[in-house]
Amino acid sequence: MLNTLNFKYYYIKIYICQGVKIVINMNLREIIIDAIKYPISDTRKFLIFCALIILMSLSTVLPSYGVKNDTLSLILSIVTLIVAFVVLGYSMDVIKGGTEHADTLPDFDYVKQFVLGIKSLILNLIYFIIPAVLVIIVASATGLFSSFTEIVYISIDAIANETTNASMIIAAIPKSTMNTFTNALSITLILGIILFILFSFLSFTAQVRFAKTGSGTEGLRFREILRDISKVGLLKMIVTLIVIYIIALALVFVIGLIGLIPYIGVFISIFIGVPYVVLYIYRAIGLLYADA
Repeated sequence: MLNTLNFKYYYIKIYICQGVKIVINMNLREIIIDAIKYPISDTRKFLIFCALIILMSLSTVLPSYGVKNDTLSLILSIVTLIVAFVVLGYSMDVIKGGTEHADTLPDFDYVKQFVLGIKSLILNLIYFIIPAVLVIIVASATGLFSSFTEIVYISIDAIANETTNASMIIAAIPKSTMNTFTNALSITLILGIILFILFSFLSFTAQVRFAKTGSGTEGLRFREILRDISKVGLLKMIVTLIVIYIIALALVFVIGLIGLIPYIGVFISIFIGVPYVVLYIYRAIGLLYADA
């Protein structure tokens, strides 16, 4: 049995099969408006998140004010690392809340979120390493490294022979070597861009799967990841992510202007503006994948 109800802002499909399941499909406008309002949905939790960002920033902020102590720097570096994992883990809970259309910021569970943060970082590294290895293999196979090394040696020899004119140094490089280098560089760059875009979509979806389940293994199930992308819609993903980050850049610009206010501007922009943008981005990503 299938009933479909249309509302002004939501398109709701209700499937009745062993119970009732409600799936809310939000359009781009609704995702952005929701994500903009979301960080201040719970002022207390937002301020706690801001405090975490402050703690995470102390290792870089205090030295800029002349506070220099080796022991203190080591302690602050450890604190920064720990808090960074907590912040990343909390961001995963924000994504999960977005997929479930939770109304307010998630609760803080520092131990759990610390572990989630470590797992999330490992998952990100995996999705970074795979394209990096592929690019290195292609660069090596096309002769990029060997031709570049030859160009460097020839240039060093030319400089050693007191050749300082750039055009003369370039002229000393064999044409075949230069052609190999430029062709290999072009192929490697094109492949690198394609792989970066592809694995960015895979990584986004993998992080959402991980956020929803807490299992790193779920973030590596490529068949399910591709299925989730298909459910959301590749075009919708591309357009929504572009808009999300354009608005994020606009917010960063506004934060930069606030930072120009004497004395308090920097603190407001860094310790309130930055947390706001982080929560906005992760909420929007969660809402985007709510249909998956």
